[in-house]
Amino acid sequence: MTRIILAALALTLSVPASADELIVRGDRLFLPVEVDGQTAEALLDSGAELTIFDARFARQAGTGAGEEVVARGTGADTMTAQLVEGIAITVMDRPIALAVAAVMDLSDIEARVVRSAVPIIAGRDVFDAGRLAIDIEGATIRWMAEGEEPAGTKLALTVANGIETIPVTFGGGHVAQADFDLGNGTGLLISAELASRLGLKPVGIEPGGGIGGAAGRQVVYVPELDIAGKSFHHVRAHVADGDAAANVGVDLLRQFRIVTDFPNRLVWLQPRE
Repeated sequence: MTRIILAALALTLSVPASADELIVRGDRLFLPVEVDGQTAEALLDSGAELTIFDARFARQAGTGAGEEVVARGTGADTMTAQLVEGIAITVMDRPIALAVAAVMDLSDIEARVVRSAVPIIAGRDVFDAGRLAIDIEGATIRWMAEGEEPAGTKLALTVANGIETIPVTFGGGHVAQADFDLGNGTGLLISAELASRLGLKPVGIEPGGGIGGAAGRQVVYVPELDIAGKSFHHVRAHVADGDAAANVGVDLLRQFRIVTDFPNRLVWLQPRE
């Protein structure tokens, strides 16, 4: 959901909060995190290149100020953000040092997209910290033990524009790399180029877009889609701008039990019965 391109990026880089319960609100996922004694429910987003703090929460947590940059998300316009170094968060008893985080106004995302408070967007920093077992329908999330063997179909992750992608197959045997995006709560996204290649005709226009404001998107229906051996039919999709051929989010991924291993560039998907 939250792809951020930061212009002029010059940077290179308590009491623990324990929570094995994944908070599921529709197709949005939250989990408790702690920042310098401040607890909050963070929006979980594997498609966010950085962890993002809402400016109001950042002031409360005393994260400090940083370099101001231009940020572009999946919305229509750019925004300003501050890049802050040296913040640490605790997720399910595990401290995670953030090499750099973004601070920006998330009030538009709260009101228009998530319709819930979003003090923090927990990005790929969380996924990079270890192997996670995620069961959306079961509303659980946990760090996996060393040596614990994942179940399901193993897929290689391939990074593209800072986002991890998985192979998916569209009808006719067309294989494309799709963003693996647990922050996408709006449904399947495909590129205009892929929609044209598949011969899909728009059936309407709906509002979409994340950080940066609303953007009109064409609506199409994908006749068939295969993810890790599980077939989906007549899938509603938005045609989105951007470099990614496709983006699969929570509405499709909740059909699986998921294990992510970003450090080793792997994901396991086990279809639910």
